Formats: sequence, structure tokens, C-alpha cells
Amino acid sequence: MFSWGLQACQFSSPPPKPDPVFNLTSNANINYQQLKQLLAEYRWKEADQETFKILLQLSNRQAEGWLSQRDVEGLACEDLQTINRLWNYYSDGRFGFSQQEKIWTSLGGIIGNYTPEMAEKFGDRVGWRQRGQWLKYDQLNFSHRAPDGHLPATTGNGVSGGVWNGVASITHRVKYCAVIDALATGQWIKADLKTLELFEKYRIPIENRPYIPAPLVISEIPCSELQGVDQLWVKYSKGRFGLSVQGKILKSIRHSSEKLEDRYEQFEQAVGWRIDPRDITYEKGDPKTVPLGHFPYRLGHSYDTFGSGFNRTWRLSINPNCGF
Repeated sequence: MFSWGLQACQFSSPPPKPDPVFNLTSNANINYQQLKQLLAEYRWKEADQETFKILLQLSNRQAEGWLSQRDVEGLACEDLQTINRLWNYYSDGRFGFSQQEKIWTSLGGIIGNYTPEMAEKFGDRVGWRQRGQWLKYDQLNFSHRAPDGHLPATTGNGVSGGVWNGVASITHRVKYCAVIDALATGQWIKADLKTLELFEKYRIPIENRPYIPAPLVISEIPCSELQGVDQLWVKYSKGRFGLSVQGKILKSIRHSSEKLEDRYEQFEQAVGWRIDPRDITYEKGDPKTVPLGHFPYRLGHSYDTFGSGFNRTWRLSINPNCGF
């Protein structure tokens, strides 16, 4: 009896994991060893509380004990990525901001857009609610058997969470922080490159050509992903850049031949794309000095195009149902 009980105890938690291979980097000189240790020992509740403690420290909001929408928007990108990677690694992809984002969007939610109805749907799915009622914090499941996305919970909403707009707010910052930071400072080329990085997961290997890196298949990018990026470009460029801006220009162009190829060449001229991408010099500055609709541009970077490495007609590959 004693031997069986000891075995059950031994298998009550996952086996130890080796140290992660990624660096625990911080833009604010935060020491992440404590959070790493708690997660490595599967002390989920303490790790959850340590996570929120770090976010308060990053925002200098220890006295207030909660984060406003503006606080969330100012959280250091590098630190959010470190926190997210740690949770993802030690939970085998079951916990963390990225997992919560997937669940939020799978339920029909838009990250960055909080509604009480979506919060309740999310709470039901991840186990923060039971029989139509929000659980108290101490009633949550702080074990590896908790539902996917259950943790971290202190950054949620409705379970004593201390982040304004909860999951919708913080997952938006985690996902788009690199693009937002570049856009907010008018670093258009950097924002363009960060936009490309967002969609790396939509690269699909070419059959029988393993020696060529997988090209980006733009037609496979979901409309919700493209719309999220478009909203940011439109917002920070004050309506001059974005996929929707490009779409309006493309639709407005008429050509006597009515061939799409001819219309597209006129579109390229209008937005300033008829040059080698390496010659673009709009690194930073007033968007009014850049042709209307010029960005985003580098989604056309494709490894399967020989010579230039650029698929100039990428804009025509976007799913037409996206409205661009």
C-alpha cells in the first residue's frame, strides 16, 4: 500500500525538464531566475503570482496593484516574450499568453477587443468559470492537469485578475509589441520587417525542393491575422499605410486593357513599389513623405523566387474574402 502511494506521488507531476535553450532577456534588468525555478518545479500558483509581480514591476505599478490599458501597452516587448516563452516551455505549450491567444480567437474573439460576452466564453473554456459563475482565485486549478490556457490567471479578467481587459489586452500586446513599437516611433522599414516575421508560421515547404527555404504562402494567412496587422498600420500612419489602404488604391485603378497584370503595374507605380526593395530609403519620418499605401511591402519576400528573392505580385495572393 505504501509503495503504491509513493509511486502515485512520484507521477503526480511531469518529469523535470532540462533548462531552456533560450536566453532570459529583459529590457528592464528583471531577474527571471525565480520565475524559471517556480515553473521548473511546477509550482504553478506561485509562478502565476510571480508573473504578475514582474508585470507590476515593469510598469512601476506595485503600489496600485493593477495594470491599466495604457500600462499594458507600455510593457516591454522583450520581457513579455521571455515570460511567455517560460510558461510555454515548462507547460509543454499548454499555458502562457500565446496559448490563451489561440483559445480567445478560436472562440471568435479578436485580441485587443474585449467584450464581457467573449470574456465569459473564454472563462468557460479555460476553467475560470463553472456553472455560469466566475471562480475565486483560490478555487482555480494550479496543477498540470488544468485546462489548456488556464494559466497564467492573475493577468486575466474575472478571476481577481489585475489587468484591465485581461486576456484580450495582454495577448494583443504580446503578439504585436514588436510591430507596434516600430510603428509608434515611425520606423516604417523595421515595422515592415516585423510584420513579415509575424507570418513566418505560414511558410510551407516546397515538395521535392528541400534545399530551398519554405516560401510564405500568403493565401493561407487567415483574414483575422491580416486585419489585425492592418488596423495597426492604419492607426499609426494616420490612414496612409495598411492593406486596406492598398486595397482601395488597387480597386480605384482602371486600365484600357482591363488585364489584371496591367492594372497591377499601375498600382505598383502609385504606391512606389517599382524599385528594388533594397533601394527603399523611407527608414523613418513623417508618413506624408512616403507614397500613400507604400507599406506593408516586404510580405513579398519569398525564398522561392530566384535572383531578387521578391515576389512582386504578392498583393494579389491575399484571400479576397479578407476585404483588401
